[in-house]
Amino acid sequence: MTRTDLTLWLRHTRGMLLALLVLIGGAGCSSLRPGADAPDAARLLPELRECLDWYTALDGATASAKVRDAGASRIQGFAHLRADRFSVSWRHLLDSDASPASAEDQAALLGYLAQLDLQARKHEIANLPAAARLALGQSFASAADSAALLQHTQTCAARLLAQEPGNAERLARLRAGLVVPDDYATGYRVFGLYALARVPFALGVERLEAERRRVFASSADLPHGDTGRLRLSPASRPAPHLVTPQALRAILARQPGDALRRPMPTAAQLELLFEQFAPAYDIGVRSSADLPGALVWRNGARGDSALGLEVDSSRPLVYRQIAYTRYGPHSLLQLVYTLWFPQRPAQVGSVIDLLAGNLDGLVWRVTLAPDGTPLVYDSMHPCGCYHMFFPTAAARSRPPPVAGEEWAFSPRALPAIGAADRLLLRIAPDTHYLEGVQVLAADQGTPFDWSDYDVLRSLPTPDQQSRSAFDQDGFVPGTDRAEAWLFWPMGIARAGSMRQWGRHATAFVGRRHFDDARLLEQRFEFDPAHFRD
Repeated sequence: MTRTDLTLWLRHTRGMLLALLVLIGGAGCSSLRPGADAPDAARLLPELRECLDWYTALDGATASAKVRDAGASRIQGFAHLRADRFSVSWRHLLDSDASPASAEDQAALLGYLAQLDLQARKHEIANLPAAARLALGQSFASAADSAALLQHTQTCAARLLAQEPGNAERLARLRAGLVVPDDYATGYRVFGLYALARVPFALGVERLEAERRRVFASSADLPHGDTGRLRLSPASRPAPHLVTPQALRAILARQPGDALRRPMPTAAQLELLFEQFAPAYDIGVRSSADLPGALVWRNGARGDSALGLEVDSSRPLVYRQIAYTRYGPHSLLQLVYTLWFPQRPAQVGSVIDLLAGNLDGLVWRVTLAPDGTPLVYDSMHPCGCYHMFFPTAAARSRPPPVAGEEWAFSPRALPAIGAADRLLLRIAPDTHYLEGVQVLAADQGTPFDWSDYDVLRSLPTPDQQSRSAFDQDGFVPGTDRAEAWLFWPMGIARAGSMRQWGRHATAFVGRRHFDDARLLEQRFEFDPAHFRD
């Protein structure tokens, strides 16, 4: 089941959820016991008691097999819900005293939290050993295959969801628990004397930013010795009449009745958006480490086990996903593109390269206004490193609230991009640093393929099973860097390791998360002309 499938399922079951609310509410299911995942078992309908048992068994199997997905955060006492930073920004909808919300508003947020859980459960179930799936199927479902177990999870999610809206005590507990843990380790900063250590780190950041500005100012002329170039472009572009301002505005209109105010394009519309706003890539190639491709599990790969992650560079591939950010009352759609490289090789002649290691990559994100205008672009590596912002003419930078913190480093602003233009990202060999952004008037280069970023959460293995590219803490195994031994006083655990979406701390000095729902709102003021109906 894809993310789009889950979205459609939740849309179609909204009416059912509200109807079940009335039925179950009349059955006396509002009494809660502290810490429970649902009302007192003695007062539950049999099917709800069975669902509580199901989640307990599923969580136990997931923990035993060590296949817990770290993309979204568990919510204590609500086994059928998970949270991300976008949903946390809407937690006021659950506060019936300070900010009364309708049952439909609460149902919209609850549905989103349930969607996050179902998406994670899909991958956790797929990654379970066959014996664990068989045991679960024999006890709870009509079959032991992943599809049947996920369907049973969907049914239970709908049953439990129906009891939540209007239950003041239950919603108060959910509001208190609706948090995403900070990806900074405060203990590291305490024992690392962060208040003192941040001073030399801040000077290092300033030097790096000055060097990046110089590189971007002369990127078109940068020599790379024996380096060749690989030019990659999307295989197709939408027909011009499909991406007119009027067409884009219709696609990006908020979904009627959605309290989270999200644009929710159809699968076909998303395909159009991804193609229209995708960048092209100009990659410096010095070795096979610079050839991007698909992440795959292989036997005998690098790492400390027989099974390891590698990049299959036989065909260029870009992973894509959507995200949301907040700006005032608006929820803005973001398009995220990720390239994976086989490794960051050690510098020639260096005794030890603190930054070298297995796998590397580049993440490029496009934030769209309601009228389809790109407002700001930003980029990072999958480790959360080298976060840079590229505002357009529609964005004006806001000053940092605290001097000396990493705020919104921008090596250059970008001009207005025409409907027929495409951005070209120039990537350095070996380091895979982004070192230039140019505007192309026409596509050129080798076409690359697409893949949903979500597939990384359950990749096939050589033994016909599946396994996530990310461990239970959201790290890509086998990608640790030696820099972590020096950078830990800044509070980032395993600095330099590749991470799962939703787990990216992007500043050594200060605190900043790539998926913070108010990240851009805090740093930029956008032209209101692009937000008019």
